[in-house]
Amino acid sequence: MNEMRANAKLPQAADELASWFEQLAESVCIRLAANQRVRRTLPADGRLRVDRQLPFLCVYRQPEVHEDLGTRELITGEAAYLFASGATDLHQHLESLCERVVATLGEHFGTFLLLEVWSLPWPSKPVASRGVKDLYCEVQVVDPDVIPATVEALVDALQEIRLADRSPAIHVRAQPAIAPPGLPPLRIPDKGPGASGLVHLGLGIGPIYRDPVSGALYPVVLRSLRQQVAFAIRKAVAAFTGDVHRDGHTSEGQRERLPTDYLALGQSAFVRATSVVDQHLAEISEAFDFLLQVTPVNTAEAWTEFQASGFQQAPELYYRPLPYYPHLMKRRLFELPIEHVEDATLALLFWEKQAELDRQLTALQDLNTELFRYSSLQLYGAVDTKLIELAEQLLATLPAPREREQPTADAAAVAQLARQEVERYHRLSPEFNARVEIVDNIAAGVMVVHDRLLISRTVRVPADQLPALLHHEVGTHVLTYCNGQSQSLHQMHAGLASYEELQEGLAVLAEFLAGGLTAKRMRVLAARVLAAHSMLSGDGFVRTFELLREHCQLSERAAFTTTVRVYRGGGFTKDIIYLRGLRELLGYLRSGYKIEPLYVGKIALRHVPIIQELRRRSILQPPMLLPNFLRGARAHARIERCRGFSVIDLAKDSI
Repeated sequence: MNEMRANAKLPQAADELASWFEQLAESVCIRLAANQRVRRTLPADGRLRVDRQLPFLCVYRQPEVHEDLGTRELITGEAAYLFASGATDLHQHLESLCERVVATLGEHFGTFLLLEVWSLPWPSKPVASRGVKDLYCEVQVVDPDVIPATVEALVDALQEIRLADRSPAIHVRAQPAIAPPGLPPLRIPDKGPGASGLVHLGLGIGPIYRDPVSGALYPVVLRSLRQQVAFAIRKAVAAFTGDVHRDGHTSEGQRERLPTDYLALGQSAFVRATSVVDQHLAEISEAFDFLLQVTPVNTAEAWTEFQASGFQQAPELYYRPLPYYPHLMKRRLFELPIEHVEDATLALLFWEKQAELDRQLTALQDLNTELFRYSSLQLYGAVDTKLIELAEQLLATLPAPREREQPTADAAAVAQLARQEVERYHRLSPEFNARVEIVDNIAAGVMVVHDRLLISRTVRVPADQLPALLHHEVGTHVLTYCNGQSQSLHQMHAGLASYEELQEGLAVLAEFLAGGLTAKRMRVLAARVLAAHSMLSGDGFVRTFELLREHCQLSERAAFTTTVRVYRGGGFTKDIIYLRGLRELLGYLRSGYKIEPLYVGKIALRHVPIIQELRRRSILQPPMLLPNFLRGARAHARIERCRGFSVIDLAKDSI
């Protein structure tokens, strides 16, 4: 609160500047010495933010003579940054403030990296822009031989940047003093506490994120560049600490405190803008249930109707009325100020989720029309040739099921066992508070909505398949939701974009690890792929039903249920993600990765590196709970076997 009041009393006159900056520097250094977070507003729309004790500070100074749109955003995702006006009357005070910060943190670490970032002038006379131009960067250093690994790491990381599939041109220049074009250098004495280990680097970046003639910003280009530059900066800082270790500039105790993992160098706490966007995005996500809305409410009646027609007349499907205006939900969605989120990694996750929710709401607007199919394709994709080949191979490899009578469990029995399973998890963690409900209007026998397990009143589950079913629904879908709720990032339970494919891959693998995956089940997953392909190829409901009966050899009821699943809403391709998700998950395991981190919440496989980064930055914690079926030595042995399995191998092992 005291910091907020100080921020509100910015100096109004020139004679107040020196006193104000002196008080600011004093309070900042006291907080940094105590490893407390610093967030201060500076004159002329400046800001100083230091997340915690760190051995670096990124600096950007706004030129007085021209607008420089977008450039300061290249550093605002970092855990320690300062941006300020480059006005002459502020220069001395900024220099003094930087000197005090360097001295305080340099004393703690024994060394310090000051990295100044600016935009470079266009290399030639500007012309009207035609697409994204080539990126060019310049690294300035006083003596490259002092920190060779740091310079090399920065150059290598910059060369990994890709914009429009093009890599940048990087130049390294030795300069007697580091400074942006047209501005004086920040001259920080190399004497005094902590200053002896100071290294000053400069990074000039070609402003391809704005039009060379009008200066108009290209926000999507800036967003992509910003995230990639952030990783380049952090890799350079991590290499800098390694340079220090090798050169022996610090004591043993100080060396232990230096961070060398670049993933840990990002921000470790949310600012208000980030928290607000995260919470509101999750609220919008949970304000409607997309899957429930596209699930017919008259499946049982439709089956009776289809039977009565001799399987020749496609049934009419009905859906729940929407209890909201999708357009108004979209208004809420696009009012979220994601562009104000400084953390580039979290902003990426928010942009992705916003786009996915937009597509879902568009699909609901078009529910039960031909347009729905196109939204489905955007959300889940089409059936690729390799997936069709895999489905056909499964059908050719696995024996056709034999119709035989076997004991089944009704809705009440399934609900009772599900509640017992939920209670087992609740005893392990009181935060696991899932609900089990028997309902009338769902097409699937069992489905999960957030932390609710819904069971159709008409469901009949083979008794020997109940454990696998519970591990699929409770041990995967409900568990990852509850694990996500235990995280500070709300998106972890609401679900990151495209999370469902990994969810279904994990859930099918859970059936295998629990010893309940059958050849019949694998044939159904293969049949779902072929049914979706048939629908997308223009076949009607009856033709797809016949394909499933004759070619896939499903029972009449199973063929009907599968056909309804892919024709609901106007054409739904979600069912391809079960087999595709299993295929991608097995590939992930074959690469040697661990399965446990995948239970941290609702994530996609492509998010694993991001989850790793957020874990290192202490924004995310390890999963609160792991599935019960992972607790035994037998399950771990089966996981190790899976590391060499293809989907076909897994299916054969299930026979």
